Amino acid sequence: MIKTTLLFSFFFFSFAISQAQPEDHPHHEKHYSDVAPIETDEVKIEIIRPHSQRSFSQFTVKIYNKTDDYILVKKHAFTFSSDEMGYGDKNPKEDIDFIEPHGDITRTIKVVGSIGFKVNELEIKTDSVFSRAPVVGTPTAGGEFKMKPDKNSIMMEPFAVTLKKWRFSPKELSADFKIRYRGESVGIVNESKIKIRREDGTVLENTNAKDKIIVIPPMATKTQTVVRPFAKGVVGKGESVYIVWDDALQESEATLFNVPGFTLLFDAAKTKKENK
Repeated sequence: MIKTTLLFSFFFFSFAISQAQPEDHPHHEKHYSDVAPIETDEVKIEIIRPHSQRSFSQFTVKIYNKTDDYILVKKHAFTFSSDEMGYGDKNPKEDIDFIEPHGDITRTIKVVGSIGFKVNELEIKTDSVFSRAPVVGTPTAGGEFKMKPDKNSIMMEPFAVTLKKWRFSPKELSADFKIRYRGESVGIVNESKIKIRREDGTVLENTNAKDKIIVIPPMATKTQTVVRPFAKGVVGKGESVYIVWDDALQESEATLFNVPGFTLLFDAAKTKKENK
């Protein structure tokens, strides 16, 4: 029994040693000390598990929106900076997130390359990362699509609205749109404000519309479906109707606000623990 226990202990110790990553291993991680939460009037930020391997540096960030507005987060505006090992300044790939009022998001912020990322000190700069935009924007001039369509795409100021699929008869209208926001702030689509208009100018209540807001970050695309059944005789045979976007598309201007940057410092104890 004693021999068996000693043999098991030997193999367990050998396995543990074999699992520890040596410093020259490509997956060896250099970990950094904990960062105190960062808080401004607009956001609270928590930095989670900052570390580097040979070919990347990263941390996870949890961001709480303390405002009644939308918060835009330009992840590619984070800058990782170090004077060691030719590191220089590095930025993540281009990506933008938004946070609902009093909501939160958790994201990984990561820069990648070939080698030379396991530095002892990293400065994280947050210039131009954070901005806020009101939940109510400025309506665009809008536009309208005829059914049956005579065109499938219309530019409505910063929005490109494209009709992808449609079905129309005196009994029902159904249309799927792709909406791309080409601005630099926040695009807002209010489904309840999309109107259905007859040729004589009569506006038909959009009975199937929901009081729903779609938020579109810069250069992103979202889908909006318009469905409207018609009672018998409301739309005549051969008559056209129009889907009217006036007041349904809004642009909310984003304003930058300052969030302090922070420094990541090598933590020998955490590094030893995380590489076991």
